[in-house]
Amino acid sequence: MTVGFVGYGMFFGPGRQYPSPVRKLLREGGMAYLRPADKQDLPKAVEKYTEALELLDQIGLVDPKHAPDAAHVTGLVARIAAVYIEMGDLDNAIRMYNDLLHRILGDQGMEDPRTQVRLLMDPELGAEKRQNILRALGCANKLAETYDMRSARSKRRSILLADPDMHSADVRAASRWYQWCLQVVTLTYQNHFNHKQLEQGLPLANTPTFDPATLPRVFSVDVVTSLFYNAAAFFASHAQYQYAVPLLQRALDLLRPGTENGREECVCRSSVLMSHLANVAVQTSDLPQAEKCIFDGLALAKKHSQNSDCLSSFVALTYDLGVVYEAAGKSKSASVQYRHAAEVARTIDDAEAEKLATQALRRISTDI
Repeated sequence: MTVGFVGYGMFFGPGRQYPSPVRKLLREGGMAYLRPADKQDLPKAVEKYTEALELLDQIGLVDPKHAPDAAHVTGLVARIAAVYIEMGDLDNAIRMYNDLLHRILGDQGMEDPRTQVRLLMDPELGAEKRQNILRALGCANKLAETYDMRSARSKRRSILLADPDMHSADVRAASRWYQWCLQVVTLTYQNHFNHKQLEQGLPLANTPTFDPATLPRVFSVDVVTSLFYNAAAFFASHAQYQYAVPLLQRALDLLRPGTENGREECVCRSSVLMSHLANVAVQTSDLPQAEKCIFDGLALAKKHSQNSDCLSSFVALTYDLGVVYEAAGKSKSASVQYRHAAEVARTIDDAEAEKLATQALRRISTDI
């Protein structure tokens, strides 16, 4: 059982940036999309947004203000991808995310993440260009996630079960784009860190410990921890624990100062990360490590018992503690934990977690 936090959002900005005929199409698309779910007309929305993008691309051929990689243009591409996601049309969502990345990065940038590292390290890089690279980072993360969603759909596998199969084309594509994102962040951080070390006459480091105090200004703790979490969840779901664990630990490195200072958001996100580390330990039958992660995570989750992240991780950690006790032959203790997990899951309307805990209770009832 695992839980999550923080996603990426991409918006296409104020309407005044668009020529009048494009604004008309955007209004029509918005009237079909930006409505309550039962009144949405998603096919019409994607039709109007696509017409707006095609017209904008035509205008961009003669007016560089509307170039293919302009922020308001790539934002519109992101909006179309988002509509396709809501429609459940993952094929076209993937097509649009690839289109967005090609607009911003070009062929070379899509192939080699180091091109973006060099740009981000350039002190003369303009704010709009820097923002576009960050948008590409968010888009690449969404692309990886969508490839994995399509793989899961085609295989009809449970997202709660580890899947060691990394051979399908979609899973390989998801892995490629998660790694692209991770390389952009980690190489930029390493270059930034070592540049500061040189300035101070200190030794260089191949793998510096992630610390919010030395994080480049271009990245926020939220963005980096979210990326590490998303990639770790992907690798763990495919039993690639050797990649998942270091990413979760790096995210904890970034959040730990917030934990010590008692900031609720950082405390509860840390409890989520601990629930994933505990889950990996359970999956790999490292019960002592699982127990340590569980108790550390529960100590964090209990600090803010009304926070949704803390509550979700509390359920996951309590369930995993039941698994640890069950594996150790302590059926009565396991039953207590499963029952507690089911009760809290019911109060927060987590039907899936409640179902898992209830099934576990039934499984061990004959041993008690």
